[in-house]
Amino acid sequence: MYRAIFTDIDGTLFRQDLTIGEKTKTAIRKAHSKGIAIVLTSGRYITGMIRAQEQLDVPVIYAAINGALIKSGETYLREKRIEKAAYMKAAEHLKGKVSSLIAFCETRFAIDSDDEWYNLQTKICGDEGVRMDITDPDEVLRRTGEKPYKILVKDNDRRKIEKLMEELKEMLGKSAKVISSSWNNFEILPWGIDKTDALDIVSKHLGIDISQTMAFGDWDNDAGMIAKAGLGIAMANGSEEAKKAAAFITLSNDEDGIAHALERFSVI
Repeated sequence: MYRAIFTDIDGTLFRQDLTIGEKTKTAIRKAHSKGIAIVLTSGRYITGMIRAQEQLDVPVIYAAINGALIKSGETYLREKRIEKAAYMKAAEHLKGKVSSLIAFCETRFAIDSDDEWYNLQTKICGDEGVRMDITDPDEVLRRTGEKPYKILVKDNDRRKIEKLMEELKEMLGKSAKVISSSWNNFEILPWGIDKTDALDIVSKHLGIDISQTMAFGDWDNDAGMIAKAGLGIAMANGSEEAKKAAAFITLSNDEDGIAHALERFSVI
């Protein structure tokens, strides 16, 4: 019997139009009514995840910023921010080389980009960020009122993204983690952070075993969580790494893949 469903948001729970399909909403509500905990696991910050919770209209646990910030109600289960030295080294190396640099805090974001990327980010998160040079985390704190957890890097040149990822991995070593969460981005996170940790932390909080968890995801940063869950499921639109980690590949996010899997495994 499964007692918790962990799901990524973008490319998994959300369709391409940033809405949740009616079949998926109904399926998750049925699961919740049976006492199954719903855990949203995302690279987004809390405010950017709330729009998913509002569409589902059920209580959720937030595993935000790829597990760096985990929150159940008003209880913080984890808070881990990127070290200042690693943050500044990465930001200074990247400035002027990519289309957009974004600092994610708990409920706000700061962004250094042109109008196209700023408008896209506000659409994705449903929130207006602070436009500024994000290279100094102390200035981000001053302008947003919150310390940053990570840097999100965006550019539509995939070759550039891959090259910069390799440069940052070598430069930062074990002072920060560098991982991609979509074809046109990568993230610079606190070292040791992974969505996989959310399975352990939230399961302990709920008093359940990992074998009683399901996990849904679509990209490389979901692979560890998918592999470790009692039942790990990748979306048909997912990356090869996510699919390799999965026990089952469901339909795409635009085809209510989560609902299909919950029905397929008689969860609802």
